[in-house]
Amino acid sequence: MISNAQTHPSFNPPVQAPLPDSDSLIGQSGLIRGADAEALETSFGVFNPVGHVMTGAQTQDQIDALIQALHRAGWSPSALRQFSPHESRAEFQAMVDKAGPLAGFGYEITLLRRYLAMTEEGYRWLLVKAKNIEHAAEAAKVAGACGASLAIYYRLFTVEELVL
Repeated sequence: MISNAQTHPSFNPPVQAPLPDSDSLIGQSGLIRGADAEALETSFGVFNPVGHVMTGAQTQDQIDALIQALHRAGWSPSALRQFSPHESRAEFQAMVDKAGPLAGFGYEITLLRRYLAMTEEGYRWLLVKAKNIEHAAEAAKVAGACGASLAIYYRLFTVEELVL
């Protein structure tokens, strides 16, 4: 039986290679560092990456496994961006601090504060590009299978937590 990922036009067969360590993830996923975080999409100054699923896991090993699983499911390295494990807390804190005055009316600031609190507990983050709700749901399913405990899909006018 051929999976949907194998028939997807952007499917690239997985390369059998050992999992990279956290400092060598460039090439497997883009690494979001401090300056890059400032360039991420916002709404009223708050993190709002429309067309992406924000996934969170408790360990770097879970994120590494998720990256590899998403590659096997057809995601390209350019569709995956990981927050730098060493800079995540500062990046999220800066985003909260720079939120505009209208941010308090949206769910995005609540999520951002949630990400910050979870980061302080050791969580790691991977931002996954999704073409539509079905693609986002597939990313969430893969994330759940890899031990992620959170998947948030940012749509044009809504933000929704997906079932893992």
